[in-house]
Amino acid sequence: MTAGRRLCTVTAVALTLIAPPAGAEVSAKSAFLERCGGCHGLDGRSAAVLVPDLRDQVGYFLCTPQGRAYVGRLPNVAFSGVSDQALAGIINYTIFTVGGTSVPAGAKAYSAAEVGRLRRQPLTATDLVAQRAVVAEAVIAACPAAVGLRIYKSRSAAQAPAKETIR
Repeated sequence: MTAGRRLCTVTAVALTLIAPPAGAEVSAKSAFLERCGGCHGLDGRSAAVLVPDLRDQVGYFLCTPQGRAYVGRLPNVAFSGVSDQALAGIINYTIFTVGGTSVPAGAKAYSAAEVGRLRRQPLTATDLVAQRAVVAEAVIAACPAAVGLRIYKSRSAAQAPAKETIR
């Protein structure tokens, strides 16, 4: 066996020992990049005037049961064309990896069964910014460090076009 082949074999064995189960983390990350990254940013940082930042923010939603449910009931989440299991993986990747420092200690991962229940009850509010603001305030009351969740609300309100009166 050549030195190069030995190195490849050792590397492959090492990666199998430290890598997540086949496809688990990678497919959730890939799905996040493909399905969420276009708006929320590849690393969870977005143009917060238009779309909420997720990086070091989204985990705060797990501070309250209402916030936890909100994540799974968002229309773009609930109506995603993937299985409950795959969606749980995407949500967990988003919360626990992209959410980084915002994840509360002891937070539990979403299960496929929980995601299935939540997505059967999608949010139906016509003003999702207002709905998010209500949920965010409850989350901030439970986790004061989540005050950054207000940024999207305030920037969105400041950027809203003036209403015209039809004459």
